[in-house]
Amino acid sequence: MVAVGLEEVGVEDYMKGNYFSGEVYIDQKQQCYKDMGYKRYGILSGLMSILKKVSRAAMAKAKEQNITGDFKGDGFQNGGTIIVSAGGSECLLNWRQENPGEHVPLEDVLKALGIDGGAPATEQKAEAPKVVCEDDVCYKK
Repeated sequence: MVAVGLEEVGVEDYMKGNYFSGEVYIDQKQQCYKDMGYKRYGILSGLMSILKKVSRAAMAKAKEQNITGDFKGDGFQNGGTIIVSAGGSECLLNWRQENPGEHVPLEDVLKALGIDGGAPATEQKAEAPKVVCEDDVCYKK
């Protein structure tokens, strides 16, 4: 598995948080984002996008789970999820983020990988760990 980020801001903390176990690359020119046709917001359209229902719902869920963050870095670039077959000959899933609060549905990922049974049920913990970001540092509390 590989992840492609668009800048180095926050990468060190991301790696320390063990959110992803694959290889991480940085495309500072954002060429792969352009080549894949991923949406990039301007200032006005970016502000309008956070007012959409899906974005508000994502912010509410993050707040409910005590996930905080900062607004450092490029928040105007949307991304996506691509799954290719072993050897890279076939694209199994090409999901594009339309709004900042969206994430690829886990069911779509499982289906693309040929895994039956749907997403695993998760237990709601009494209290999720709190992620706190100060200046350039994020940590779990």
